Amino acid sequence: MNAFDGAMTSLGVVMGSWLGNITDPRSTIGVIITSGVAMMVSGFSGTYMTESAERNHSLNELEDAMLVDLDDTIYGQAGKFVSVFAAFVDGSAPFLASIPAVIPFLLVPSLLAIQAAYIISAAACMISLFALGVYLATISGENLLVSGIKMVISGIAVAIIALLLGH
Repeated sequence: MNAFDGAMTSLGVVMGSWLGNITDPRSTIGVIITSGVAMMVSGFSGTYMTESAERNHSLNELEDAMLVDLDDTIYGQAGKFVSVFAAFVDGSAPFLASIPAVIPFLLVPSLLAIQAAYIISAAACMISLFALGVYLATISGENLLVSGIKMVISGIAVAIIALLLGH
């Protein structure tokens, strides 16, 4: 879910930068990276707090039923590990999903013109969304192509909304 947010936010930044006629690729790179970092911190802290609260609640219920302190047991330690691990995964996903959008701008002006970077970056966002849809379909047993296309349609919706807001 957080990877989806990273790809969609990056697409929104790319569209906004293009509509704003930003010609310095460093500006677009900076906004995409900063957005990715913000979502990373948000995803990590939000997931960690939620997972910790849920696992502590579960551990407290078990301790009450058993009349034993389980904090220093394997069960108690596993709950702490899972909270950090889940937070790391959820936190890193949006940042990693924003990287494909940045790469074309790193190639300006040596290999690409800025307008080409915008097109390739938007396409990279769409490919990322399609890949996320395929991944979700793999997990759920749904049709890979249909799921990928659904994700791309959501990206197209963001692009259209950006165009409408920009004009």
